Amino acid sequence: MASVIPLEVRQFILQRIDSIAQLEAVLLLRQSPDSWWETKQVADRLYISAEDCAPVLDGLCRQGLLIYRKELSPLYRYRPDTGELREMVDRLAYYYSKHLVPVSNLVHAKARMRIEGFARAFDLTSEE
Repeated sequence: MASVIPLEVRQFILQRIDSIAQLEAVLLLRQSPDSWWETKQVADRLYISAEDCAPVLDGLCRQGLLIYRKELSPLYRYRPDTGELREMVDRLAYYYSKHLVPVSNLVHAKARMRIEGFARAFDLTSEE
């Protein structure tokens, strides 16, 4: 079913989205591009703890999808670094709304690939 997701969108997910929480967070903030969000506000909307949400938002900043400013606590805002990134997030939002399961499966597959790669790095049973 991954074929319903265009190659560019699949590549974007594989390169920039590490979890469903990141996917949901970027799409949430995209809905209000002129608003600044506290970590707890995002966490409450994603039904996760603020402690779990902070690295999600920081990761999106590193990926060039959000900006932040430091006040008493960090505030985050949707602002992709480039028009191309903005367009890719728009496309991602569209495909996620139409093909939730295939997009979710792709994000989960990425996480599984990372775990399997980590496990292979410590595989002591491989033949020499």
